[in-house]
Order: sequence, then structure tokens, then C-alpha cells
Amino acid sequence: MSKNKNNRKKKKIQPTAHQLGIKHSKSYLDTCYATARRIIRAVGEDESLFDTFTKRQKQEMFVVTITPPYIAAMPGHKVPKPFIRYIQESLTMSLKNNFFDEKTGVTWMDAMTVGHALLMSCSSEGYKEKLPPPQLEAAKRLIAAFEAKDMFMQGQKQITGSVRVSLMSLSQPNFRIYGLSPTQSAASTNRPVLQHILHVTTHECQTLRFNYRNRERTAFRVLLGPIGEAPGIGATIAMSKLFPGVKNDRQLDIYIQSHAIHRLKERIDTVHPVVRTQLVLLSLMFTQRIVHGSDGRLYIAYIMPDDMTGRTIGYFAFTIEGNNLLVLTFLPLLSHRVHEGSALSERLHLSPEDVKYLGMDKLSFFYDVDLEQIPVLKQILLDELHLDYIHNLYSTTRSKDEPFNEKKTAFVKNFFRELEDRPFDIGDEPYAPPVVETDMHDVKVRELLNL
Repeated sequence: MSKNKNNRKKKKIQPTAHQLGIKHSKSYLDTCYATARRIIRAVGEDESLFDTFTKRQKQEMFVVTITPPYIAAMPGHKVPKPFIRYIQESLTMSLKNNFFDEKTGVTWMDAMTVGHALLMSCSSEGYKEKLPPPQLEAAKRLIAAFEAKDMFMQGQKQITGSVRVSLMSLSQPNFRIYGLSPTQSAASTNRPVLQHILHVTTHECQTLRFNYRNRERTAFRVLLGPIGEAPGIGATIAMSKLFPGVKNDRQLDIYIQSHAIHRLKERIDTVHPVVRTQLVLLSLMFTQRIVHGSDGRLYIAYIMPDDMTGRTIGYFAFTIEGNNLLVLTFLPLLSHRVHEGSALSERLHLSPEDVKYLGMDKLSFFYDVDLEQIPVLKQILLDELHLDYIHNLYSTTRSKDEPFNEKKTAFVKNFFRELEDRPFDIGDEPYAPPVVETDMHDVKVRELLNL
């Protein structure tokens, strides 16, 4: 028995197979490989270049998972959790729905996760040292293609742009301004994950005390919070944009009263608060459309973006003190002090009190009232004043079968029926606002303009 034991073949001890130490599922790697091929086509190379690498080399490329950018509050800065969620959801949607290359279907999410992992691996000196000449040449070609397309830097701009819009929507000039710290990378200690963290920062508002009509008031600087390394940007407007031909042109810093923000909330009552705030910055910082009111004053239009040049849905009234433009209040689109409201009052002999009584000083009027039932009003608002774009504003929010507010429609309809039946008195003149040169005293205007 011992003889048989001695004659038994000894098993050879096999060396342990080389393991990467990290195991990803086959479906995960297959998804990475398919996306990597599309990205290689998107940067102008042949996708067969990816097959130059061995199976193990491909696995090593995606050992470290690059996650989408993660939004968090900067330690020590108070940012409401719903705000963090809103910024994160908006950013994720932006990255998934916008394309780095639409032809190949590569989204910015693909580029900033799989594309970043591919670029990081090919650029790693430690990874390149392991590659034999054919694969090393393929890695160099990929790096050159990525650099030519500038994919990573463009991706950072896409992320920053999306977050900037969110911060614009959430910042309140009279409460708190939000910014963004430079991007930080964090590696997980438990998993091979590299995460880009974007920290939201908070900043106090800048205030200004001023006197207007013998009353001390407070205004707040209209500004964007700092983004990354870029400092905060304050809204300014050139004096020559307000008064063409002015001799001493200069930039005016723009401030806004809380009163204007509260009036805006009351009158633009159907627009989401986030969008409403965003449009304040759009109108006061970027578009800056200056219009002359029916009362002779200058106003800044409150803009709703569209495919054209933007539509006006209200007006900011302002004054100028020194080197500052101070937004005092917000006027509705049908205010008697501006063109639309003046034309309406003249055609239908309406007073400012009538407009307010009917609820026409609020944007919800166009949403609630079925103008088809009130032909005289429809003709003026939609056909003559061309305010049909406000109806189009609600085309995406009103379902096909959603009714108008019948009670409100009947109330307005009855008012105009009585108005039509009322005998016309030739002495019944429409309301005419007093005409003034501007919202400032004449002496101050002449001093500012050097006249």
C-alpha cells in the first residue's frame, strides 16, 4: 500500500492567476467598452483602435469608476437640502440630455464618466509604462484626439454653465447669494471610485442705503456669486444705454429694493419662483432692454426668453443716484404707465383701478380668462397689442382638456358687457398719466448728463 502511495503522481502546484484586485461585472465592462468605442469615434479616431488593447488592458482602463459630479454644501456654509437636490437634478438632466457629439450619441454624461476614465488611463504614466509598443502608440493617438477635441475642458464648462443657471435661479439679492467653489476630487477608501465634488457656497448680500422722496430706503446689489476661480460679478449698465449721446459715459451699479421683488412675486404669479428669480438676473444683468413708458419715464423690461429676442412680461421702474441705478418697483404689463396698459386704457376707457379690479395686473389673468368669450378684449390684447405670446407661454402647462376659470371669465365678461351697454359720454376721457421727463428730478438729470 505504501508502494502505491509512493508511485502516486504528485500534483503540480499551479501559480495563482494574476488578479487585478477589483472585479467589475461583465455587463458593466461591456457597457464601458461600447461607450468607449462611440467616444473614440466622436473624437475623430477609428473605433478599431480600442481593440488594439488586450482584455486585461481594457479592464485596467476602467478599474477606477468615475462618477458624475456630486453637489454638496461647502462645510460651514448653510445651503438648504432642497436647493442641493435641485442643483444635482438639474445638472444630471443637463449632462444626460445634451450631447458632446450628437452623431455618435455621446452625451456629456458619457464624456465625463467613461470618457474621463479612458483619458485618465491613457494619460497615466504608470499605465503607459506597462504597454508594449503597439498599445502605447494607440494610447498616444487617443490622447492626441482627446486634446484636439478638448473634451474634458468643454465638459467642465458644460457643468459650470448648468450649475451657474441653477445658482442664478436660487440666489435672492435681498436674502442670500450662492456660488460654487473650485472642483475637488475625492477617492473612496472602500471602492475604486473617483468622485468630483462641487461645493455650493453662500455669500451675504451687498446693501446700499439711499434717500428717495425724503425717505431712507435700502437696496441690494444684483450680482452672480463666484464660480470656481472666477469672482462674483455685479450687474452694471452703461449710462449711454439709458441716455444715448451722454457726454460723460460710465457704468452704473444696479441695485434692487425688496419692494420690487415682492411686487414681482405678486404680479408674475403663474411663473415658478425659481424661474422668476432667474429672469430677474437675465433682465437686469444680460438683456437690459430699455423702453420708454407712456408717462415719459424709462423702464427696464422684464424678459421671458423665447426663440426670438425675448418677450416682455413686465417692467422695472428705477431711479439713478450717483453711480448707482436703483430699481424701485415692478410694474405689470398692463400698467397705465407703459405702452400696453396705456393703449388698453385708451381704447376701453379703463382706469388703473379698473385694471386692478379685473385682475389684469397679474399674469394669471391670461391663464384664467377665456378671451374667446370676450371679443372686444381679445381684439385689443391679442390682435392689436400682440400679447398672444403670453397665451403661448401656457401652451405647455395647460392640458388639452383643462378648462379656463369659468367664474373669472364670467366676471370679466359681465364687466365688459356692462361697459359696452353704458352710454358713451364724449367728455369721458380715458385715464392719461402725467408726462414727466424721467423718474429723476430735472436738475439731477441735467447734472448727470452734463447738460
